[in-house]
Amino acid sequence: MARSEGLDLNNIDETSPEEIEGNLAHIWSWRGPLYETYAMSLYLDYAPDFGKLSRWSGDVFGRLSGPRNVLLASSQNIHSYMMLGWETGIRNEFYVLWRNGMSREELMELVMFSQMYAGMRGLGHVYHAVGDFLRSMPPPPKEAPYPEGWAADNDAFRCGLDLSTREMTPDDTKRLTEWYEGTVGYLPKSIQFGLKYNPKFVKLNRARWERTFNKIPKQMAPYLMLRHSMLTGSVEGLREAALLGKAWGLTADLVVRATTNTAMYFTHFEGLYPVYTALDELLDNWDK
Repeated sequence: MARSEGLDLNNIDETSPEEIEGNLAHIWSWRGPLYETYAMSLYLDYAPDFGKLSRWSGDVFGRLSGPRNVLLASSQNIHSYMMLGWETGIRNEFYVLWRNGMSREELMELVMFSQMYAGMRGLGHVYHAVGDFLRSMPPPPKEAPYPEGWAADNDAFRCGLDLSTREMTPDDTKRLTEWYEGTVGYLPKSIQFGLKYNPKFVKLNRARWERTFNKIPKQMAPYLMLRHSMLTGSVEGLREAALLGKAWGLTADLVVRATTNTAMYFTHFEGLYPVYTALDELLDNWDK
């Protein structure tokens, strides 16, 4: 690769003023939030070699890696930025995802899924970030480039809870247990704990989870769960997310992309310790 967004990546050790000007002009060309412009200014003014290597690394996951990968990374980032409370990032990812084919309805499904982790605080950050233009948001300029085989399937989420009562009935417990055993292969300890000590919470929280994705492909749920569990260092969460993803058609390559993208932008190599513990053997035998 000779040049990327105005930067000569064949020459890491030297950066001309023309390269810097070309890169900043390119970033500003789509008139999105300015954070990338000022972030790259710091890179190129004070650590241009590091900035070029970061641009090169970013090409693996970002714009030059193709619209599908941009869509996946930005969907994960909506979740992370809601957790972190970074409203500029939320606004930017809304714009990126809309530009790459996500409708307002799909974007809000991402938000509601992430709200189950980020709480009302997360919704507040979304409102401050995009509430001023959400109602007038036009249809996206193209169709979202989801990975091959990804499709919306709300029925896949549902285990058959009886929502005529808030109580967790014996049939509810049976159906929920069968869903987990049939989909990921076991009943997670998190669910075991909830059923033992607060079954009503499990029922109501599960009911929310089941109804979140209607337009977005079901595979996005485990893809987001991989990001969250990696950021929290949850070995059990990573394994559950990966097994759900495998059951719903995620490839091993997509699981690796979900986790290494997170390491690239959020955790550095340290974030891969729980990933290794949770997923190394599973990935080695993914297609067996």
